[in-house]
Amino acid sequence: MEELSLAMSIVALCLFSLSYFFNNKRNYLISQLSGNVFLSLSYLLIGAYFAMVAVAIGIARGIICYAYEKRDKKVPLYCILVLCLVTVLSYIVINYLILETEASAWDALYLFASCMYAVTFAIRNIRVMRYVVLLPHSSAVAYNLLIKAPISSAISYGIELTVTVVAIVKYEISRAKQHS
Repeated sequence: MEELSLAMSIVALCLFSLSYFFNNKRNYLISQLSGNVFLSLSYLLIGAYFAMVAVAIGIARGIICYAYEKRDKKVPLYCILVLCLVTVLSYIVINYLILETEASAWDALYLFASCMYAVTFAIRNIRVMRYVVLLPHSSAVAYNLLIKAPISSAISYGIELTVTVVAIVKYEISRAKQHS
């Protein structure tokens, strides 16, 4: 199962990385949504249930944001708040009530990153979103390193962070050259 999980996570990483090179929010969201489906299945296959639920919430986030984007409307603040609340509540239910695990100081960093993803998805301007998403990407890399998660997790988020920076440089440099 680990090999199949790894293959699914590689597909997810490719879709996530591709998403930052789209110049419109709809294609970005479709690519992110597709990547989250593969990532959720990857976590399911290895029994990482909270991560799977967090990604499933990410899928809901993507669908909600895509629905608003498709109608050319801004995502309401209450949607972002509900997504963050559901993330925190699912963390509490899964980790404390179901798995009965102890809290880690670093868990707050993970929850922060998850909520920041909801914020970034709601940003309509793709240029601004590329900059803001650097914060949850960095937090996710730090979290995975601090909890000593499998190095593939940190590398995956690190690659996504790097690809985001590359997309920023690519689009900002080309935009600056066009305006000079």
